[in-house]
Amino acid sequence: MKSLKVFLCASTLFIFMSKPSNAAPIIGIGSMYDVLISDKQSMTKRIYNTGDSTAFVRVELHDVHSDSSENETQSSINNVLTDAMDKNRLVVTPQRLIIPPGSFQSVRILWPGSREKERYYRIRFIPVMPEDRDSFGLDKNTLDEYRKTALNAGLNVLTGYGTVVIIQPEHAIFKTVVDESMTDRMIIRNAGNATVSMENLRYCSSINGKCEVATREFILPDHTLTVKKKPGCGINFTLIEGRSKRVMNF
Repeated sequence: MKSLKVFLCASTLFIFMSKPSNAAPIIGIGSMYDVLISDKQSMTKRIYNTGDSTAFVRVELHDVHSDSSENETQSSINNVLTDAMDKNRLVVTPQRLIIPPGSFQSVRILWPGSREKERYYRIRFIPVMPEDRDSFGLDKNTLDEYRKTALNAGLNVLTGYGTVVIIQPEHAIFKTVVDESMTDRMIIRNAGNATVSMENLRYCSSINGKCEVATREFILPDHTLTVKKKPGCGINFTLIEGRSKRVMNF
């Protein structure tokens, strides 16, 4: 079985560890996956700060590769240096964010390159303590004041998050095959060349119609997802293939 869960591992990052703080930035990124479907070249994503102090956020970008054995490798996009490679890489701007408390900032995610196959990237949004010459553009007095406030508040626990970006191919082929012939499980196979998602996957009682908490799953090209069957329950989900959505009940 292969889903995007393997890519979402370690998406939550604890940057500093110390005593709790009453005044700290708390960032949120919304969905932990983003899909650039075949006819989209760019999107915007909001990064929120629900804390009570300013968040200084560094953006890191990694190219992700995964084989059929669910082994993942990734390389920092900063290691890509040649012009030829630069055309086939994800662009995220800006790479430094200053987000006041109770506010948000948007980043733009752009794919300018070829789309002959599906690609995967991880973007990490990491709150940091600003330093001299770290591209946040703060003067020394502002830096000193922020550090003093952070020190007095015990600001030492900062949590960062990561999102997976899926770049679907230009000529996406969707072919999802559902095999429900077995008594104990159902197998969904992605025989296409682009990732599909199963939204609101849940078990619902065939007696009273009550449903369990819904989940979300992704199936990469040429991979399968196994869903166990439960006695007295049906399986419901919405299959998303590009812009197409189909409600399915089994």
